[in-house]
Amino acid sequence: MQKKVYFLTGFPRSGNTLISTLLNQNPDIAATGHSILPEIFFQIDRIKNQDSIYINFKLEDNVKRIEQNIFNNYFQGWNQKYIIDRGEWATPYNYHRLEKYCPNKIKIIFLLRNPIDVIKSYLHLCNKYPDFYINKQYNFLDKTSLHKTEIEEKIELITKKGDLFDTICMSYNFIKSKNNVLFIRYEDLVEKPNKIMKNIYSFLDIPQFKHSFNIKSQFSVNGVKYNDNIIGAPIHTLHTGKLKNFNYPNIELPKYIIEKYKGALYNY
Repeated sequence: MQKKVYFLTGFPRSGNTLISTLLNQNPDIAATGHSILPEIFFQIDRIKNQDSIYINFKLEDNVKRIEQNIFNNYFQGWNQKYIIDRGEWATPYNYHRLEKYCPNKIKIIFLLRNPIDVIKSYLHLCNKYPDFYINKQYNFLDKTSLHKTEIEEKIELITKKGDLFDTICMSYNFIKSKNNVLFIRYEDLVEKPNKIMKNIYSFLDIPQFKHSFNIKSQFSVNGVKYNDNIIGAPIHTLHTGKLKNFNYPNIELPKYIIEKYKGALYNY
C-alpha cells in the first residue's frame, strides 16, 4: 500500500513542533521535522537551469524520474501509512512542485499565529539565549551605521525579506483562498487541542485517534531528534505538562511594527 503524503507549514513559533509531536503519538502517522525536500526540488531545478554539465549533456527523462520518485524514495523504509512533511510548501514555487510531483491529492495544514506574537517569541529567545542566531547576526552588524534601536534592528533581522517569517507571510497570501488547506490558529491548538486534532483527522481523511495532551517527551520521528546547537537556542524544545499559551506580554514592540502587522491575517 502506497503511503499518503500530506504537508504541514505555517508561521514559526506557532506550534509546528507541538502539533508534530502530538500527531506522532499515532503509530500510523510520521510527522517530520523541518524538511529538506523543498530545497532538494529547488537544487534539482537549479541544476537543470544553470549547471553547465547538465546543459552540455541533458538527460531530461532521467532527471524527471528522480523528481517523480522523490517522495516515495525519501520515505522508503518508514512504516507509517501517513507522512506529514513539514516545510515551506505554501510558497508559489513549492506548491507548483507539489502539483507536479505529490503522489496523492495535495492537503496542507497551515499554522497561524498573530505575527506580533511571533516576533515577540523570537525576541524572547534573543533575551534568553545570547548565542541565538538572531543575536549573532545583530552582533555582526556595523554599529556605527545603525540608526535604529537594538530591538528594532533585531526585528528587521527576524522579518527580513527571504527569511522564514517573510516567506510564510508571502505563503499565506498566496494560499489563503485555496480549499485544500486547513488553517489552525495557535491559540486554538493550545486551548482546544482535542477539537483541533479531530479536525485534522477529518481533513486528512484518517481514522480518528485518541491523543494525550499532557506532553511528556520531546519531538522525535523514527528515532531522529532535532539538534538545535546550530541555532543557538532550544527552539524546538517543548514545555512538558499540559498545553499552555505563551504570549510574552512584557515585551513591547515599536508602534510602527504593531501597525504594520495589525490585521495582517484575516483569521485574527
